[in-house]
Amino acid sequence: MTETHPAMERSSEGESLVAPFDGWLVHPDWAERVISRAYDNLSPQQRRELVAANPYSYMNVTRSREDLFDNANSSPEALVGEGAAALNRLLNANAFAATGRPALYLYRLSHQQGVQTGVVCTVPVRGFDDRRIRIHENVHDDRASLLTAHLQGVGATSSPVAMAVRSTAELYRQLLDITSSAPADLEFGSSTVRHQVWTVPEDYTESLAAAFDNQVLYVTDGHHRSAAAVRALAAAPNDPILARTLAVVFPDEQLHVQSFHRIATDQHDRGPEDCLEALSVEAEVTPVSSSLAARPGGPGMAGLYLGESWHRLELPPAVGNGAVSRLDVERLSRSILGPVLGTDELSQQGAVDYLPASAGFDELARRCDEENRVGFALHPLSVRELMAVADESGLMPPKSSFFAPKPRSGVFLRVLGRGATAHLPAS
Repeated sequence: MTETHPAMERSSEGESLVAPFDGWLVHPDWAERVISRAYDNLSPQQRRELVAANPYSYMNVTRSREDLFDNANSSPEALVGEGAAALNRLLNANAFAATGRPALYLYRLSHQQGVQTGVVCTVPVRGFDDRRIRIHENVHDDRASLLTAHLQGVGATSSPVAMAVRSTAELYRQLLDITSSAPADLEFGSSTVRHQVWTVPEDYTESLAAAFDNQVLYVTDGHHRSAAAVRALAAAPNDPILARTLAVVFPDEQLHVQSFHRIATDQHDRGPEDCLEALSVEAEVTPVSSSLAARPGGPGMAGLYLGESWHRLELPPAVGNGAVSRLDVERLSRSILGPVLGTDELSQQGAVDYLPASAGFDELARRCDEENRVGFALHPLSVRELMAVADESGLMPPKSSFFAPKPRSGVFLRVLGRGATAHLPAS
């Protein structure tokens, strides 16, 4: 994702790593209609149905090409125009209210695996360049370009880049002191995931921000949004609003990682038997009777779905000694997707699709049968593996990790004062 530009060579040192922002918060009466589920949790068809049924869902602001019906104009200009119109619809309905002061927020997600509490803030975009903020995944250029156009044309952001920080006692103490003493400003969700938001009191704000001094942040979810922030600042290097981007920072040990399974096209257009034979040359492939038997029990193993049948696949050995080379996603990409299927995840748009593990093995099989493709079910990596890759400046293939649960869009609004929000004060 890292992109060099003369204006980006200046260090972010001296800028607060975590800072409050003068943002907007969805009105509680509008929360159910506006707040949208995480983009990656939904299929394109589900996103189409959602926006068709609810014109006030924030998903209307952030649509992509694959979310449109077949006869729709999918040019970047049209998509940005639709996003701007959707945002204006929300603003005209007073669905968001300005908070009136620079503030930090606490965002708590309570779920079956536990509780995670993050600090919603802005972080310096130049931090990506001077490594105060570290990434671990490559991005698709077209997606990053669309999100850059969105920042410039829609002029607002509501989807914070999710980040991790190595846990510190001081940070925990601050979080617990604040959240245990006051009711939440906003609460929503279901029995599966409960979301709560608090505005940090003014007298806590400075000390809470200072708890992040001398820390390193790691992007966990939002590499394309991060790339868009870098590109937007490069295009307008003197814009102080674009010099920071919206983020939510969680303690690393509270986070949970799932796999992103792969649904790949065989570029050689072989039948299942011939494709399976080619795969067997590069990896040990064993037929199994069910998806349960194909489920990877640990690193180095993957489930393979091909020709309406499940197999267990042992990934070829790692090539190289770096942290990224040892990961299953890299071993699959380097030894199977490229050499056997002729697929390049970065340069061939649509050749590989990504399915979060939460969608289930039945959905993976259904997609492969329907689209005549090959499915790979992967074992999840750990947060510390992700950090090791980022510390070495390594880059995994896109969609290598799926963090769940995710913060929602449509809760916070940071107005950039450009494009469709040029008439509003920037925050």
